[in-house]
Amino acid sequence: MEKIDIMADGRPVLLPGQRPGTGSSKTSVRWRRQPTRGELLQLLQLAKTLIGAADVETALRAVADHLDEIQPNSVLLINNDASGDSCYYLDAPQGKTCLELNHQLCSRVRAVVGSVPDLVSPGPFALDGGGYIVVPFAAERDGGFLAVGWEPPPVLSLQRRAMLLLPLIAELAGVRLHSLLLQLHHEQERDEQYRALAAAQSRQVEALRVSERDKIAACELAERDELTGLQNRRGFLAKSEQCLLMARVQQLACAVIFADVDGLKRVNDQYGHAAGDELIRDAAYIFNGVFRHADVVGRVGGDEFAAFTFDNATPGAIIERINERIAQFNLSGKKRRALSLSVGVINCDPQGAETLGNYLLRADEEMYRHKRRGSAAGIPGPKA
Repeated sequence: MEKIDIMADGRPVLLPGQRPGTGSSKTSVRWRRQPTRGELLQLLQLAKTLIGAADVETALRAVADHLDEIQPNSVLLINNDASGDSCYYLDAPQGKTCLELNHQLCSRVRAVVGSVPDLVSPGPFALDGGGYIVVPFAAERDGGFLAVGWEPPPVLSLQRRAMLLLPLIAELAGVRLHSLLLQLHHEQERDEQYRALAAAQSRQVEALRVSERDKIAACELAERDELTGLQNRRGFLAKSEQCLLMARVQQLACAVIFADVDGLKRVNDQYGHAAGDELIRDAAYIFNGVFRHADVVGRVGGDEFAAFTFDNATPGAIIERINERIAQFNLSGKKRRALSLSVGVINCDPQGAETLGNYLLRADEEMYRHKRRGSAAGIPGPKA
């Protein structure tokens, strides 16, 4: 939009039916006159009202209320500042009020002012045969126009009175309206900055959440055994250490189990590593199914599994449960090769200070004792 600068001097008032004069620039400020005593009191009351106005609409309504002498139907504000033009139109037919932005009258006012290239500062002028009277005002920086309108246009005497009274009102109201608009723009800028900051903060929080989820997922992936889906050795040791600490704090019964797949080397040699991997997956499925969700189960070696369980059962009872699951699996006939595990169980002392590593070592030794006893008794390994 074209910016209209408002300066200290002006041009003679052209009332309807008058012709332009030839006065010099010194006489071109005739439209700025000193107010009468009654007008001063009216302006003082308006000033008090405008000071208390919290927004543009309230200020425009105050201007309309203090122009009851000329009884306009509408009040228009065109404000010019560094950020551009702002237009506000207050319509009050039959007591109803409606604030409208960028009313079509705004462009018409700009067109009239812009149609006089040598015009430095316009005085009051009329549009639509006196249906609108427009007056400029100057604020601390830039300025604008204040206009009042009637429907239909009033008599000539009322138009003359409006051209004499409106400059006084415009000079006072224009400064306050300009200030309110600046305040409104600052609030809008602040709200936009707040929304932008909130959006940026939200994006950062979401990025942190995604990053944290990615880190957790990466850690979980790094602690998972690819072949079986169980905890790998690192994940098993880390989580079992936490469980052992919790068992000691809460004095909970717990045990460490170590298991080895029987005959894996023979299966690998005879049927290939794919068959050996299938045997390991079957062993993981059976071994993991014996324990609860709160327990920790992992593959800690090529054919070795371990578990940390919150269980007060005896080692024999735990081994019996594992053997029962193995027997059910083998009897199901779903696999061509039978499964066999050698298992060692060590109950932990929740009041002791023995490390998880020592418990695993003891469970491993116990497992080998069972394996040796099984071999001595002639118990066969898995069959093809």
